[in-house]
Amino acid sequence: MNKLRVTALAVSIPFVLYGLVFLFTEKDDQYFSAGTIQHAHQDLVCADCHVKSQGTLRQQIQANAKYLLGKREHPADFGYQKVTSVECLTCHERPNDRHPIYRFREPRFAEAKAVVDATSCLGCHNEHVNEKVSNGIVFCSACHQDLELKDDPIDVAHTELIKNEEWNTCLGCHDFHGNHGREAQLNYDDRYLVEDIKDYFAAGKSPYGNELFYKAKNDE
Repeated sequence: MNKLRVTALAVSIPFVLYGLVFLFTEKDDQYFSAGTIQHAHQDLVCADCHVKSQGTLRQQIQANAKYLLGKREHPADFGYQKVTSVECLTCHERPNDRHPIYRFREPRFAEAKAVVDATSCLGCHNEHVNEKVSNGIVFCSACHQDLELKDDPIDVAHTELIKNEEWNTCLGCHDFHGNHGREAQLNYDDRYLVEDIKDYFAAGKSPYGNELFYKAKNDE
């Protein structure tokens, strides 16, 4: 057996073992879970979000072995494909979204995308981690550095907050997607505290309340 064949066999073994478990484990969704899922998704199974990968199990193993040997440019998805915004919007599409992802695909947002990739749901949200939002709370600065309002409604002007780089206060008044049934505060001192926003992003209680204009389809 030549060296190339030995190498191919060695890199294929993990895929074969992984495939055997997939074939003979009854609760494969539990076995393949990549980690904690969001509380609202706890009743879902892999196939609710992940589309099954193309090809048979044997073909997937062969494709990944070729990739590891340098004979294929890209690896093949194994078992299930990675989730994309298409799957997210199947349940979470909202007509009232104030920051829809398609909006950020315009060329004028090219620099902003270097700060926050809002062209994809996965730019801010990851499923298999114990948090709702994964990129901090100051991302508003990516687009609103030059914000000026003719008739600013709050008692501390937005221009002053921007000048002082108080980007961590934006979400204290503003609901990014605009899906919560509430009105933005008009007094700076009434804003939600930074600690409350961070706790919410880390899968804690929502300071915005529980009234939603549009619920996810699996919650209807």
